[in-house]
Amino acid sequence: MYRVLAPGLAGLLLLCAGCFEAAEYRPWTGEADADADAGTDADAETGPSSLLVSPLGHSPTADAIKINAVTQESREALRLEWRPVAAANQPRQWTAVADATLLGTDVKEWRITGLQPGADYEYRVSDGIGAPYPGRFVTQRLPGQGFTFALLADTHIFVESPEDVAHVLEPVAELITADRPDLVLHLGDVLDYHVFGFNDPPPDESWPRLGMLAYREMTGRLLGRTAHFAMIGNWDGESGYFSPAEIERSRSQRQLYLPNPEPTTYPEGGSEHEDYYAFTWGDALFVVLNVMSYTMVPHELTAGPADDWTLGAEQLAWLAQTLEQADARWRFLCIHHPVGGNGGDGEQGANSAYGRGGGRAAYVGQQAEVHDLMLQHGVQVFFYGHDHVFHDMEVDGVHYTLPGSAGAPWKFVTAETGYETYWPESGYGRVRVEPEQLTIEFVSMWGEVLNTIEIE
Repeated sequence: MYRVLAPGLAGLLLLCAGCFEAAEYRPWTGEADADADAGTDADAETGPSSLLVSPLGHSPTADAIKINAVTQESREALRLEWRPVAAANQPRQWTAVADATLLGTDVKEWRITGLQPGADYEYRVSDGIGAPYPGRFVTQRLPGQGFTFALLADTHIFVESPEDVAHVLEPVAELITADRPDLVLHLGDVLDYHVFGFNDPPPDESWPRLGMLAYREMTGRLLGRTAHFAMIGNWDGESGYFSPAEIERSRSQRQLYLPNPEPTTYPEGGSEHEDYYAFTWGDALFVVLNVMSYTMVPHELTAGPADDWTLGAEQLAWLAQTLEQADARWRFLCIHHPVGGNGGDGEQGANSAYGRGGGRAAYVGQQAEVHDLMLQHGVQVFFYGHDHVFHDMEVDGVHYTLPGSAGAPWKFVTAETGYETYWPESGYGRVRVEPEQLTIEFVSMWGEVLNTIEIE
């Protein structure tokens, strides 16, 4: 369960020039882990006292992965060991990672190298005092290897009261953990800054840090057992019309606490700011886009044009080149919302200007260029968030697929989105990728499969 200390206790963060007293974290306590099939220390009930939240695995390749840990005490005491998940009765020697990188004031990150592609591994983080934290990961799959990945969207961690979404995000994270996906992709709006205004930036770096730590605490052991990828949403504090200093407040904390692949991590490349990138996993190409940071004009929820959203010239050219060079059987674009809008209130309506409508916006503004690229290069699915419901719409053979929301307490109806068919439940998307078939399931926070889409 999400844990906070009452305001006024030792270590309290006083933020926003005294406007709010922010919650502080207790050390990670590591609830009993039933994931014994991974060969981890499954009965460990406590983790290292040095850990503030569970570690996060990110940027996995065929032969390496990074493990990111946040500390509340001395980082020097933390150590990481790894080993393959082997068959029963086979010896499994732990290998210590000697080198680590210290980031910011409280992050220690290891890069595990010398791995085999498409293989299962486990690791443990220890400080020599408490029981080690047990984690696992899978390296980059080879073509022909099937796998499962999960899609989260719109967790909307309220930075002034993160516990408000815990009752949704925590059970969703546990369901995803039970699926044992190779990857989890967050489709944007990890955080929520309504307390400061409508789509306004946070006043300083402490707020995004607090929100991202809350996200890592609520998702818990999920992030220690699957690789995490994320993209920028309209509430994540990196909109293009903010000043460079305002954007840096959020970007700097994201790169510390929810890092994405660097431009050199994968051959497909991406942004130096880790806000758009692409990678191939098994038979699938994932292209992660950023609709927010390169649109330089504000889009409040008021009437106005819906056709001036943009990826920017550089990102659009990179997208075209990435798709031209693709040879994967399955091809996915992932973004917070279309590069245009066509909501339920008409072309000049507030919801359209705000980017709602999914596939209804396929021919609006720069989304028409993106849609044409998808048709030219055989993209099967355009995954997006923003509208907080489950919905799928096929446009010219391309599925515009929205996997619900995993925290946002408000759901948008037909008058706002234009969707005639949708599911308002909270939950996540579960995707099974096989060489010859793709299966997408909409899963509610109670584990019910609401809808299944099969593509061959």
